[in-house]
Amino acid sequence: MTYRKSSKVNAKLNLERVKKVAVKKAKSQKRAKRKTPDLDEVIKKTLLLLEKNGAVGFRIEDLIEQTGISKSYLYLHFGDRDGLIAAALESAFSQIIRENVDAAIAIFSKVETQKQIRQAIPTLVDAALNLRNDARWQRVMVLSSARHRQDLSKQISDSQIMFNSALEEIVRDKQQLGIIRNDLDAREIGVLIQAAIFGRIFRDLDPKMKDANLKNWRKVLISLYEFFLA
Repeated sequence: MTYRKSSKVNAKLNLERVKKVAVKKAKSQKRAKRKTPDLDEVIKKTLLLLEKNGAVGFRIEDLIEQTGISKSYLYLHFGDRDGLIAAALESAFSQIIRENVDAAIAIFSKVETQKQIRQAIPTLVDAALNLRNDARWQRVMVLSSARHRQDLSKQISDSQIMFNSALEEIVRDKQQLGIIRNDLDAREIGVLIQAAIFGRIFRDLDPKMKDANLKNWRKVLISLYEFFLA
């Protein structure tokens, strides 16, 4: 009787072991195969997970499953979880800044007359209004995260200074041509131009202001920017 009871217990334990092995095997199959780490891919996947789950809900395990990168490699390159999040957010912010600088240069590089700048202003406004929704909210997320991280704050500050300087140079050049008011500070004008992006975010938060009514916001911005003309 004792032998039979012992056999049943052993059989039950063996069955539980088999189940545990099967579960572990299933989890390992879901995880992406280990491969040569691609830091650009890691950053992109991190941003996607941050957009989906937020910084609080971000899990290293989810990133490992999607990229196949090892935890040791992540910690080697980014220090810790917060370091990885900071690197991803700074990368996103820098990308947005580069896109904005390139767009501004493309719009104003050939402007030399009052007529040309009036024609260019709607294009500048549209560039701000049509900024991808994820790009707008990434900027908010980055600024929020940087408030309590001095390293991230310094990195995005450097990027923002670069953008402010680029816009200041563009505005000052047009001031010298006599098509933008000289009594206003060029750098401050450049900063105010960027406010359109956050204005769009504030509109997103107001259910009474639909995308269909963006033409009203566009009209206001064009009128505001024309105020700077000489």
